[in-house]
Amino acid sequence: MTSRVIAVLLCCSLLTGCIAGLQGPCSGKPLPQLLDATDLKPLFLDMARELCMDQPGGGSGKEQACRHDATGRQTVLVTDFVDLRTLVPEQSGLLMGELMRGSLNQACCYGIVQAEFGKHFKLSDSGLISLTRRVKEIGKDDYMQPEAIVGTYSHLNNGKVLLFVRRIDTASGHVVKMVTRELDYACGGRLITYGVR
Repeated sequence: MTSRVIAVLLCCSLLTGCIAGLQGPCSGKPLPQLLDATDLKPLFLDMARELCMDQPGGGSGKEQACRHDATGRQTVLVTDFVDLRTLVPEQSGLLMGELMRGSLNQACCYGIVQAEFGKHFKLSDSGLISLTRRVKEIGKDDYMQPEAIVGTYSHLNNGKVLLFVRRIDTASGHVVKMVTRELDYACGGRLITYGVR
């Protein structure tokens, strides 16, 4: 009788340990591994809808068939996402930039021009993004568009990934709209789960 009780208690403690392991943060997991466990297309489509919500026909939740001709479509600059610490996109930032461009085209019917973060934007000491608007560069710039979509991310050591997307008026440099998402990851063995806030 006591051996059965010990066996049941042992099994319960092992199961509790497994369940507790699933609740643990994903410290030390590389960003590409966390993104592999994330359903990225719906995440970026949702952010795109939010960015173009105030645009005519945008953000309705029902994607409209975009016209194939360029007339009447707004065109925006869209950067790859850069890491806030290094200001380099890395492989993950390139992937997020592509997902953002595809989602903006699908949800907002935007025409897309790919922009280089370092060429068109700078991070100031206060952390705000501003366009580099030198008069000499304006005349030479082939990519003058009324708005730009700029994405940044931060991979924190506690299993969180923060995404920031700004819609910027290129003439004034003002942020027209900003969308953020916080991805909280939990790891247990090879299983990675996440929640979005």
